Amino acid sequence: MDEVEKQGKAELQQEVLDKSKLYRPLWKVKKEALPLEPLWGVFLFKKAITSIVGDPGSGKTTMGYNLGGTLCLGKPYLDIPADEPVNMLYMDFESADSLVSSRASFVFGETEIPNFYIYNSPDFYLSQVLKETIDFCRENKINLLAIDNQTTAFATRDENDNAEAARQMKLVRMLANAIDSSIILFHHTSKANLSGTRKGSGAFARARLADICLNINLVDEEKRDIVYLEMSKNRFDDEDKVLWYLKKEKGQFIRTEPPLGTFGEPQVNTMIYRASAEVLSILKNGSKEEPMKFQAIVAEMTKRGFNESWADHAVRKLKQQNRVCSPRFGFIAIGKSS
Repeated sequence: MDEVEKQGKAELQQEVLDKSKLYRPLWKVKKEALPLEPLWGVFLFKKAITSIVGDPGSGKTTMGYNLGGTLCLGKPYLDIPADEPVNMLYMDFESADSLVSSRASFVFGETEIPNFYIYNSPDFYLSQVLKETIDFCRENKINLLAIDNQTTAFATRDENDNAEAARQMKLVRMLANAIDSSIILFHHTSKANLSGTRKGSGAFARARLADICLNINLVDEEKRDIVYLEMSKNRFDDEDKVLWYLKKEKGQFIRTEPPLGTFGEPQVNTMIYRASAEVLSILKNGSKEEPMKFQAIVAEMTKRGFNESWADHAVRKLKQQNRVCSPRFGFIAIGKSS
């Protein structure tokens, strides 16, 4: 670890370290635990790291721009809305202004997105601009930060060194906590024919220490116009494995059916996100002191087009995420208003 990285980590640790909170009884941890804060579906959560690993030319960066820009404009991406207004910082450690401008024009056209920010200085590594990045994110209420890509963001001496990879991921984790943001970490595919969380090149510690791992795979190496997005790891959600086929079209990714001859699996059902949002809305409009009975929730959900099964599924998901609690045979919403 170089001196600059040591200094950056020391400054960040000084800021976030509070010894009175280091050692607590379990009951106090449970009482003080904040609700899990999803930012976008089951893919992005506040204070969490989502690793996106992809083949060269699969469209990782285009997807990053596409995702961030769409959410910054307040629109759903791939039919899933953000859970709160999004402000994004895209840290590009390898592209000059001309390439950034060309890519933005390709993805956004002439649309201006004032809350989508770019860092693309080739002169520094992440550790060298850590304090400045934290200050900028706090000043501009950044809640989605992309690091593109993992190799060039750090002065990596050995891509296969797990100890070095663990230190890098620790730095990213401290950054996520300091700015209360969701972080996307882009990484290249391994040259080996691997799958799941082992798909990324280099040390396995990177995938092990990420909260969510998504793989972008090319369906056809020659055509390169269709990819499938696969979730190989998610610490926060027990949904079935996500497998989406996406078509690249004019700088956008569009959901599509599996190509002929391709084995297709059920795609993730976006209805659960809508049902969860409705349950939260119902609870937050109700009494903040008196728990709402489940059957009352079902009655309200029925008015909004959801049956009892969807109401039950949504309540269970929200409980798992610590976004609702159930004192005295009812349910109360926890945390920020949406």
